[in-house]
Amino acid sequence: MLGPFLLKYHHMFVGVAAAGAFILSRNGRAADYVGASADDLIGTLGRFAQQSDYRYFWFVDARSAEDAAKIEQAWLHRYRPTDNPSRSSVPHGTGWRCTTEGCAACALAGAAR
Repeated sequence: MLGPFLLKYHHMFVGVAAAGAFILSRNGRAADYVGASADDLIGTLGRFAQQSDYRYFWFVDARSAEDAAKIEQAWLHRYRPTDNPSRSSVPHGTGWRCTTEGCAACALAGAAR
């Protein structure tokens, strides 16, 4: 994972449109939001830079959309961000399942779909 970097300068650190996962923060110390992009990490971060009050970000490139989703899910469990409306941005119907043993939040999110 690389960062923290100032979100307004995301284009200086994320070079190409590719899959990846990211953490956004208002203070540069705590994870407020965790997300992933299947194919355009730089574009996704750009939208957050323009439309949110997050100031900092961390990121990692991923080999595929599936890898980005796995990283996102792991970070959701590890950092427990306050601003995520649901446990994952993984689209319904992809067949992806949480691999964290006994994750009640993911079980509830799956039941609600």
